[in-house]
Amino acid sequence: MRTQTKSIIALAIAAGLGMSSSALADSLNSTTVTQTLVTAGDVVGQETYVTQTGEEHTTILNQEGDGQTATIVQDGWWAEVYVDSKGQGNDVEVNQVADWHAATIDINGDNNEALVEQADDWNQASAAISGNDNFVDMVQDGSQNESVVELLGDTNSAILVQEGSGNYGVFRVEGNDNDGDITQYGDNNVGGMVSLDITANQGNNNDIEVYQEGDDNFGAIKGVAGDNNNFLVSQEGNSNTGFVYSLTGADNEIEISQEGNSNTAYLALTTGDDNDVEITQTGDNNTIGDTLIADIQGGDNNIDLEQEGNNNSTEFQVWGNDNDIDLDQEGDTNLATFGAYGDDNDIDMSSDGNNNEITAFANGEDNDIEVHQDGNTNFAYADLQGNDNEVDIDQDGNENEVAITIVGLDNTDIEATQNGDLNLIDLIIMGEENSVMVTQTGNGNWFGGEDESAFMVEGMGNSLMVAQNGNDNLVTGSQTGMGNSISVTQTGDFNSAVVIQN
Repeated sequence: MRTQTKSIIALAIAAGLGMSSSALADSLNSTTVTQTLVTAGDVVGQETYVTQTGEEHTTILNQEGDGQTATIVQDGWWAEVYVDSKGQGNDVEVNQVADWHAATIDINGDNNEALVEQADDWNQASAAISGNDNFVDMVQDGSQNESVVELLGDTNSAILVQEGSGNYGVFRVEGNDNDGDITQYGDNNVGGMVSLDITANQGNNNDIEVYQEGDDNFGAIKGVAGDNNNFLVSQEGNSNTGFVYSLTGADNEIEISQEGNSNTAYLALTTGDDNDVEITQTGDNNTIGDTLIADIQGGDNNIDLEQEGNNNSTEFQVWGNDNDIDLDQEGDTNLATFGAYGDDNDIDMSSDGNNNEITAFANGEDNDIEVHQDGNTNFAYADLQGNDNEVDIDQDGNENEVAITIVGLDNTDIEATQNGDLNLIDLIIMGEENSVMVTQTGNGNWFGGEDESAFMVEGMGNSLMVAQNGNDNLVTGSQTGMGNSISVTQTGDFNSAVVIQN
């Protein structure tokens, strides 16, 4: 072992061994360099360059191995650098400008590269590398920023850029060929891939990209275990939260983009394979997955959610296989809640106006729910239990309401269409092979059961068609039995029909 200090004798000895070291110092600065060769035979030395301008700087460098280089530049007051590099061909560069910076780099492996740049004041950077051919680049231009990188594996890459103040960026991963790119402009932002505890995230080929431009944003992926996962969180406003939480599986792709202020998107515990989720919120105070309700479990799910207005809320849970869900809300203060718990469910929901509410559940196989509301203050509800059910709800107007509940097997083609204002459809189906189609055009039309209850269709092979064209029309009754068929058509205003089949 050879310890080198800032003296002519030490430099001469280092040059004779094929190593080089240089240091420039101002008052009250300290530099300690320890270099140890491990190669037998031909000497392959380390190269160290330390430049200190200012006061109270500290550099402690330990190189154990062959062919390593280190460049330390400190300019300002009270900057600290601690480097412990063990292996071959490692390259460390630290550039500190201004005051009160700290950088700690620990390397155990070969051909790793770590670059740290710190400007302004009170910035901290920490990099721990265990493996080969890893790359770390941390740039902090601001005050009181902190960057933490932990790479356990080979050929991993982490790039952290922070240009505001009070930002925290972290990338911790265990595996190979992982890439992390975190850029934060603004103040008090937190971004990165954070492990559940002090250990690193596990997985291979995970890609993460977090971009935040604003203040008080939180964009992170936490507790990842799996392969080939891709994450992208992009937030440009203030006080936004994009959070995946815990993801277990392979080939998942999640993209969260929020451009307004105070938007929230949760995915909570995400477990499964080949899930593709894209969440886009443009506006303020939008929420997808309030209090960690948004959840994905299963495989081959494809979810696309988009909210462009303000104060919109979406909560979803998908358990099962091959679910395809698409939600689009463009107005303000719209609510949507859906869940698909079976196989091959397809849910498509859209609200274009304001103050609309959609609720849809599916439990079974091959269920299909499609809801479209174009207007304000509309309510649509659909609850499916059974197999091979299809529901289509379309409302074009204001203050319309549809409630459909289906229990049974092989129900087909339930449709409800309302074009106007203040229309109501209340329907419950129990049985098999029922086919219902209700169309209401106008204002104040009602289709339901007696005494303000739902219209009950119970049995097998029932077919019901109701068409009302006008205003303030009413159809009530119930249907019970097998092989029944009802067709009611009312045109005009203030018509009333009561149909009961037993």
